[in-house]
Amino acid sequence: MLNATRYPAVDYNLSFANQQCSRAYGDASMLGVRYFGMDELITQPNISPIDYKSLYPLFVFDVSKQSEKLKTSVVDVRIRAVFNAAVPAGTQAYTVVISDKLLTFQSDSSKMAVVY
Repeated sequence: MLNATRYPAVDYNLSFANQQCSRAYGDASMLGVRYFGMDELITQPNISPIDYKSLYPLFVFDVSKQSEKLKTSVVDVRIRAVFNAAVPAGTQAYTVVISDKLLTFQSDSSKMAVVY
């Protein structure tokens, strides 16, 4: 969520156990093409879908197409995930924000705000 706007508009219904992760794999593998404008042949991640599923479950959300209001104001970024099974103890999640604006991060134990 960016403020009250959903990105993506439709949930990712993934099941890594059932090999249903092609949408997330496709989005991750196209990062270089979509963001940097690089040739698709050059930017292929050289990670097979099987390795992606088990070793590199990277999620890429392109939020570049947003309203002008969000582009000029403080944006609250929220990531919500629902799991069908318990997440193993010690699991960590990281966020990388790629932007052409100067960002300031404000965080506490439950949320992080991105300030432009």
